[in-house]
Amino acid sequence: MWRFKPFMPKEQTGLEGRTIDIGNLKVHVRNAIAEGGFSCVYLARDVLHGSKQYALKHIIVNDEESLDLVLKEISVMKSLKGHPNIVTLHAHAILDVGRTKEALLVMEYCDQSLVSVLENRGAGFFEEKQVLLIFRDVCNAVFAMHCQSPPIAHRDLKAENLLLGSDGLWKLCDFGSTSTNHKRFEKPEEMGIEEDNIRKHTTPAYRAPEMWDLYRRELINEKVDIWALGCLLFRICYFKSAFDGESKLQVLNGNYRIPELPKYRASIIDLIRDMLQSSPDARPDITQASALLDWPFICINLGVVPCKWSVA
Repeated sequence: MWRFKPFMPKEQTGLEGRTIDIGNLKVHVRNAIAEGGFSCVYLARDVLHGSKQYALKHIIVNDEESLDLVLKEISVMKSLKGHPNIVTLHAHAILDVGRTKEALLVMEYCDQSLVSVLENRGAGFFEEKQVLLIFRDVCNAVFAMHCQSPPIAHRDLKAENLLLGSDGLWKLCDFGSTSTNHKRFEKPEEMGIEEDNIRKHTTPAYRAPEMWDLYRRELINEKVDIWALGCLLFRICYFKSAFDGESKLQVLNGNYRIPELPKYRASIIDLIRDMLQSSPDARPDITQASALLDWPFICINLGVVPCKWSVA
């Protein structure tokens, strides 16, 4: 079995140039393309089929909590395999390395993220058709998660977690933050645990009001993704965040402003407002959100044929 030394954040891991067997795949590890606190993503090439490239995610698993996150990510990706707007998991392995474990996830390679596309466009805003294409793909991915039983909430929808596939479709990634534990938190000790989870596994700029203030005692469920979709649609349209992200009061008070330019159809602006309702009960679900944009009409105009996963 493949063995290698754990790496520290921001240091070279030594995986470059190695050939590793993971599941039924043999991959040659090339350069690192992304880094996190305890993870690193590499570009890898299929040894038997040299034209195939993968993203190899290497995760240091220091404790039971981080192991649970890895297992959750694997489970969700396997349950959604085949969805055109979910990054495909091709193979995975969890290795014992001394006192720790290390996880290897071989995933579909996508060479751009939505955040990199937004940052590289300068002042060139998207045309309405481009906005709808991106948002359609995101909604299809969220629909597939929310129609599971129980619904799977992603809980960290953001531009960084949307990747552009080689097939031209936008794909959702990073499923370690997902949850099916939908509940109101009543007891202080439960609130403390959930507040810690929220702080560690969600992004402030996309965090719903009920996650900022558990003492509102509102149901925390998949509607947190609808709020995040509102923030995401705002960013796709205007290239900036609806909220500063660090301002709890700004979010709780719904203090944001729709810019005058660029101009988009009223249905898009109305959808942003509907998804950014402070109360989760007032927000549409993913099917309603799609209907508000007249989804069948949009699919026809974009030349899209809805697939079995589609909200259409």
